[in-house]
Amino acid sequence: MYCKNCGYENDDDASFCERCGANLGSATPPQSRNGMSTTNKVLIVVVIILILGIGIAVAMLLTSNAPVANNTSKNTSVVVTDTETTSDTSTDDNTPILIDSGSMSGTDAKYDDGPFTYEWKTYQIDDENLVMYGTYVAGSKTVKQTVTLKKFDDERVEITVEPKSSGKSSWYTVTTSQGYSNVLDYYWKIFRQNREEAGPVS
Repeated sequence: MYCKNCGYENDDDASFCERCGANLGSATPPQSRNGMSTTNKVLIVVVIILILGIGIAVAMLLTSNAPVANNTSKNTSVVVTDTETTSDTSTDDNTPILIDSGSMSGTDAKYDDGPFTYEWKTYQIDDENLVMYGTYVAGSKTVKQTVTLKKFDDERVEITVEPKSSGKSSWYTVTTSQGYSNVLDYYWKIFRQNREEAGPVS
């Protein structure tokens, strides 16, 4: 038996080293551990939970930053008919120019009015000012509506609706232009598409 302390060769039945006196019985090699320690297992579980949490947080941020259509309308079926859509117009003065008109119909609007129709005409005052005149008809109710879209600042658009499709009060908001440089582009790329998906304004 070799001493683990000094390397001297001792008898097989020796309990202590004849050269250095080290205990030969306690010099057994450490046993190798099979598997992971509890600390390592806990650490791996914590890392997995953190990765999942970060993934969920990123997904929620991406979802919250995505453009959201106006969900205030309960339209179950909206059909849009375009009678004129012209986005390539320019004005040299403040004479309004008709750039868009059409109609839509649906089975149920925001105020539980039942089947409805909505007709509109949109005029361009200039790149930063538009006005849309709409007529909302549901049953015996007819509401004449005026919607104005104006540049608020470089990143926002001001929208005013008078009156709401309920026929009562008005509605006003300042919303992001979503990267579009002027109100005309915002109308065609965002506002108009929201009308096709969500129905009349407010």
